[in-house]
Amino acid sequence: MLIDHADIKKAVIRSQHCQRNFDLEKLMPEEDIDLLIHAATNCPSKQNISFYNLYVITNRDIIDKIHELSIGAAAFELESKKEVVTTNSQIKANVLFVYERKTLNDMSEKHINKWKWFEDSNSTVFERDVNTSIGISAGYVNVIASMLDYATGCCQCFQVEEIRELLNLKRTPELIMGIGYNNDSKNRRLHATDPALMFYTNKKEDIVVNRLD
Repeated sequence: MLIDHADIKKAVIRSQHCQRNFDLEKLMPEEDIDLLIHAATNCPSKQNISFYNLYVITNRDIIDKIHELSIGAAAFELESKKEVVTTNSQIKANVLFVYERKTLNDMSEKHINKWKWFEDSNSTVFERDVNTSIGISAGYVNVIASMLDYATGCCQCFQVEEIRELLNLKRTPELIMGIGYNNDSKNRRLHATDPALMFYTNKKEDIVVNRLD
């Protein structure tokens, strides 16, 4: 099997770029959505334990309501350069992945006992494992989406309780990922519903790599 390293590297770099406006006139093929779900739910987790539930949303009305409940993102007015707080339009996407974190009480008795008796601190270690698991899953989705030529955006600035009630979640929504088509007619950083607003961007900082050969 031939693997084009250059194409994979390009996909990784593309995956850094947060899309703030999507082309909502297009529909994502179900086979692509299914592949992204496969990536989100079959990626590694500690001892292959299920630490989260995944909600996949393509209903336009629900996505729009979630977007309205995502106030907390920082942008600036193009004319005045004044900073404002606005909705996070990277989740006004073609499809949303909502990660609902599990609690220790949601786990099987076997796993509850594991954290209770065999870990240094059951609650601290469990929270670490949940966060790590969701992060790995989101990373898989992000790269696979980029390889399929989709754009993405991850959001954690939203009204937690309101979204929890809207989706009838038992637990806390931890992360929302917008996935979909680039809007080729706009700068990707322009707000989806307010073109007078632009979102900030930052150059990827260098990561120190230490090799021990």
